[in-house]
Amino acid sequence: MPTFTHDALEFAYETAGHPELPAVVLLHGFTSDLRMWHPVAEELARRYFVVMPDLRGHGRSAAPEDLSLYTAEALAGDVLALLDHLELEVCALAGCSFGGMIALQVAVTSPGRLAALAVSDAGAAYAHPRYDERYWQRERALDASTEVVRKFGTAELGRRAARGLADPFLARGLRERYARLSADGWVGCARVRKERPDLLPVLRSRLTMPVLIAYGEDDPVRCAAEVMADELPAARVLMVRGAGHGLPVVAPHTYARELLRFLEDVEEGRDVAGRRTAG
Repeated sequence: MPTFTHDALEFAYETAGHPELPAVVLLHGFTSDLRMWHPVAEELARRYFVVMPDLRGHGRSAAPEDLSLYTAEALAGDVLALLDHLELEVCALAGCSFGGMIALQVAVTSPGRLAALAVSDAGAAYAHPRYDERYWQRERALDASTEVVRKFGTAELGRRAARGLADPFLARGLRERYARLSADGWVGCARVRKERPDLLPVLRSRLTMPVLIAYGEDDPVRCAAEVMADELPAARVLMVRGAGHGLPVVAPHTYARELLRFLEDVEEGRDVAGRRTAG
């Protein structure tokens, strides 16, 4: 697996497709890694050079012990450093959930580097008066999980999560998945989720590229995506019927088809604004 160095930390990434094709960079969700994108990348790679990094604190990338090294700005800087490493002056950037938060930070920091932005399962601020109870229930559950990791480590959280699974094979797989996660990375990126800048006030002025906002019909983060969409009247807003959180994982083929449609419209200079329903 190729790597690059930034801020004296080593980061892992994968690519798919020919490097002379237009580049699409994909950012994964919290506690996941670049592998969540494999089904989507397979479809994108026919037309694009697909780049999938493990974000700071995740997968095979560095997970520093110093929690002050985890900020939205630092993670966005890692992504921009990867673009520099690959000599990509401009790309399309897609992020899911936590990756969507970092994608937004990249977009407001360096809008000139992005030909298009696709954000799914995420909002542009941690808190807002219009966020509903389902959103806050999910946040409280994530806070509780983070406290377990802080006190006992990720393996203990995996053991607790596996108790509800009757299938021994699935339970063992879940325990092993959690045990591989970095406790420092978990706690550090949980901090990023809550302390990231509120980007809502700057979206209209900074997001000068075409934007796709996508969410599942049953996603508790849907309310945050809608608040963001209200700030971006020129964006395309996509709802996937019957889907929950994490569209590239729970509805990969639908997500890939709609992302390809969006990118094709951008390349052809067509207006992307409007609402779509898929699934």
